[in-house]
Amino acid sequence: MRRIIRTLFFMAALAALMLTAACSGKQTPAVERPVGKLAVASFTNPVYTWELLAGYIPVEEGRHVDEKVLRDLDGILSGALAEHGVTDYIPAASTRQCQEVVVMEQDSMPRMSAWKYWKGVGKCMQADYLLVPQVLRWDERVGSDAGVVEPASVVIDLFLIDVKQGTMVRAHYDETQVALSENLLTAKKFVDRGGKWVTAKRLAKDGISEKLLELGL
Repeated sequence: MRRIIRTLFFMAALAALMLTAACSGKQTPAVERPVGKLAVASFTNPVYTWELLAGYIPVEEGRHVDEKVLRDLDGILSGALAEHGVTDYIPAASTRQCQEVVVMEQDSMPRMSAWKYWKGVGKCMQADYLLVPQVLRWDERVGSDAGVVEPASVVIDLFLIDVKQGTMVRAHYDETQVALSENLLTAKKFVDRGGKWVTAKRLAKDGISEKLLELGL
């Protein structure tokens, strides 16, 4: 009897959450949009602690993410910015030139900290703000959308650096997809994802969109 009651309660709660998810409107930024010249860097994959702007390496040091994944993430980021109405910014292709300049300057001095490096890139771009995206873990789904041996798992950081003020805001995304029965609070994501086990790329797309809003973008 108790098992039946729990099942009915679960189904009722799920139905309510699915209705809420279906009726929710377009998300808006959590804070005001930064005013000024914005530059966006390409995705990088820190594999050693000295490359980090904040946080820690969630996997063993030296474990690289494939270069194709980084380029795919650049496309996802630019697409999310466009969806959010952020179009007036210096793209990663242009910012990359300043990254190369700062690297050349770094060769003649002791190892530069990640903070000093990215702040230097922002100054080189003559930007008010620099968006630095980093991927720290990328584990692809093992299985199919119907069932998995190992679910997709992604850790991404988005850093918004105020170049002139010398400050930084971090938006951290860490998700390993779980079954709905394990966490009812994931009902909205369950609905949005069609009730399927998704790829790492889909997790990244959801996470990037969510974290951009946290930064006002």
